[in-house]
Amino acid sequence: MKRFTATILAGTMAAMSLMGCGSSTASAPATTAAAAGSKEENTTTAAPAPASAGGTYTLKVNTALTENDPLYIALTDVFEKTVEEKTNGDVQVEVYSGSQLGSDEDVLEQALVGDAVGVITDPGRLSNYVYNIGVLQAPYIADSYEDALELFETDTYKGVAKEVEDNGFKILSFNYFQGERELFTKNPVKSPEDLKGQRIRSSGSQVVTSTLEAMGANTSVMAWSEAYQALQQQVIEGVEVHLSAAVGSSMQEVTKYLAFTGHQQLLTGLVISGSWFDKLPDDYKTILEDASFEAGKYASEQVIARNDEYLKTLQDGGIEVVDCDKDAFKKACEKVYDELKYTEIKAQLDAELAK
Repeated sequence: MKRFTATILAGTMAAMSLMGCGSSTASAPATTAAAAGSKEENTTTAAPAPASAGGTYTLKVNTALTENDPLYIALTDVFEKTVEEKTNGDVQVEVYSGSQLGSDEDVLEQALVGDAVGVITDPGRLSNYVYNIGVLQAPYIADSYEDALELFETDTYKGVAKEVEDNGFKILSFNYFQGERELFTKNPVKSPEDLKGQRIRSSGSQVVTSTLEAMGANTSVMAWSEAYQALQQQVIEGVEVHLSAAVGSSMQEVTKYLAFTGHQQLLTGLVISGSWFDKLPDDYKTILEDASFEAGKYASEQVIARNDEYLKTLQDGGIEVVDCDKDAFKKACEKVYDELKYTEIKAQLDAELAK
């Protein structure tokens, strides 16, 4: 199916997203535990899934990322093509870049009322519905992509994912690795002391805002689509983001320094309407889950494989890498778990991972 660009839905562009936004060694059933979670019928009333030309069902998938991002490419080249091929066109997938369907929060609300929509989103935003899932995006809870994958294979994750699905959503898979989150700033930042007083863009989720404030920053909540102009106009002094998105949004043009703080390993999920999903034949449900897992795996592999390329692009554009004190940032963020009341669930995760 045709890829949709930013010119198609001009009426939706006011609702731009607050963005979140490797080769997986885990098997599909393990990483997609949430996708195989609760099959209970939820009580959300929804209109019948809309028909499309040549198909029985149409699913619209929204992402804040640009069309050159590995995640967007995985959605179109793997998820969309696999679903349409294996359902013989009965399920059509339309992928929208640049948050054309609205912010992540907007699309999640659309999904709740039964609209045939999905969105690539993060644990922080889902914590608006199930608070404890936000711990999976807490600072330094994982030190690598592999560590992050292990978190999403725990019984603790399965439990909070089931709660998300009981609230009216369907998690197809939660294995879309966007990368390690770093600081891009106008002024060099080597320690939390250097970040004091600097205004850094936050997506608005509590866990992201609390993390940045613990690191020393003042936060300014805005859509990712607004960050470039805000940096241009000196409204903010920096952003926290992964390398692929930094390249996609040309951060090398409006910031000068990169500090590898690594405060988050950002794994995101493809979350759709639970009531729409429940209307699908069982074999189509499995096709969507499997296709999402494969798309997430492909996206993750591409992000990791191209990381050096992204860094070179940024440096060629004038970005200077700062030798920052990562341990100091990590220590500064320890209080976030107490502030957000995540201490108990973090201990639960630690105990599971130690087995």
